[in-house]
Amino acid sequence: MRLKEHLYNIAWIFIAHIIGMLLVTHAVLPLQSLAAPNIGTFAALIFPIHGIRVIAAWMFGWWSVPYLFAANVLLALFYAVIAMETPYLEFTAERLMSWSLVSIVAVVAIDLFKASGMKIGKGLASISEDTWKQLLFVGFVSSVLNSVGQSLIFAGKIISGEELNVMIGYLIGDTLGTFLCFVGLLFLFRGYRWLTQ
Repeated sequence: MRLKEHLYNIAWIFIAHIIGMLLVTHAVLPLQSLAAPNIGTFAALIFPIHGIRVIAAWMFGWWSVPYLFAANVLLALFYAVIAMETPYLEFTAERLMSWSLVSIVAVVAIDLFKASGMKIGKGLASISEDTWKQLLFVGFVSSVLNSVGQSLIFAGKIISGEELNVMIGYLIGDTLGTFLCFVGLLFLFRGYRWLTQ
């Protein structure tokens, strides 16, 4: 793959991250802070960016790892420029470990499914109802990996007694976010087909 293609892939993942994060910061977190204030620092209860990770891992395989990591770094830089008061996007050792983890969990989950014999179609031509169901399952399993890993990475910052709630928050947020992301993509694909007929 040429450098231009890699940069293009990083760009679309970064743009998707911005859209997802704007939705999280301006809609999900304000509502969540009313219902579950202790979780909001660590996990959004609807986090569509996890769906973007799953789609990237499905489309690009292991290349998705550097793409997703680069998109996370660019997102942090973007927020550092426009919103200095966003502490959860600071460049700390914990954040770098967190970004590394989220960049790898979906492709690891896909490889685990492939090793177990499950065939996941690849590419837009192979999309079927089974593909979406399989990718939702990948999203759930990678969310389990993510929630355990994030809880370990941020163990020192989580309020004592809230560890399980934070893990459940990650699991719910990633799973609901993946579902929301996929529903959005389904509507986009249907709209595109309708416009091109």
